[in-house]
Amino acid sequence: MKRTAAVLGLAFFALIASAQTKPKPPKTLRLYVIDCGRLTMSRPELFGFTKEEVGEKQPFAIVCYLVVHPKGTLMWDTGVIPDARINGSTTEGGSTVTKTLKASLAEIGYTPKDITYLGLSHMHSDHTANANDFAGSTWLVHQAERDAMFAPPAPAGRGARRGGPVEPAFFEKLRDAKTKILTDQDYDVFGDGTVVIKYAPGHTPGHQVLFVKLKESGPILLAGDLYHLPQEITMHRFTSFEFDKDQTAASRQKIEEFLKQSGARLWIEHDLVTFTLLKKSPAYYE
Repeated sequence: MKRTAAVLGLAFFALIASAQTKPKPPKTLRLYVIDCGRLTMSRPELFGFTKEEVGEKQPFAIVCYLVVHPKGTLMWDTGVIPDARINGSTTEGGSTVTKTLKASLAEIGYTPKDITYLGLSHMHSDHTANANDFAGSTWLVHQAERDAMFAPPAPAGRGARRGGPVEPAFFEKLRDAKTKILTDQDYDVFGDGTVVIKYAPGHTPGHQVLFVKLKESGPILLAGDLYHLPQEITMHRFTSFEFDKDQTAASRQKIEEFLKQSGARLWIEHDLVTFTLLKKSPAYYE
């Protein structure tokens, strides 16, 4: 009897400790910018440039974002190398990661189980590496993107139907995840206009970008791969692996008009110059 009481007592205190370590919802919206590695772009022609224009080897930032709202959390993009394959500084192909996404989340008190929603700007492998870890979250995705992600590869090779690099193993667990299918209309994640997913197809069938309206830092648009470098805006360049170049051009025009109307700052996810200037997690924007 005493032993049973002792076991129950320990279980009770463990439960209390677990509850105490869970992050409390903030009073206002927060945006964490998480360093998820680097990717070297070594073939500028794939991105519509010559080596004379942007250099022979262009370093790209790999960024993950955590949005923390009083009503829940949203993980936006999940990195380039799965955490399970990271041991110290790890390089695979042209990608290098020095810290797991789980470790970065743990620094601010979160685990994948604490994440309410998962959003991926798109299906490419440098944005989806740890998507499986968030299969317990509600996945916010457009039907065209989901269909392309789980479509069988074309005979020409992996990712041929999708455009660009795709690793289906990175997101296979999302097939059975709780899923919210989005329309081509803006999706207000928390219902108050502060976190809005905007449909911007073209780079992939259901590519999407994220608008975040912060109280102190102001409005910001996370561009996914609508652009990779600022030069794409002024020089009107496109990657050679756009799913639909005309769609991308239309999406860019729509988003550029929105930026003018809203006054939002554009954060190009892969642009290392922009990324270098940003506050990194565990610091945050609010």
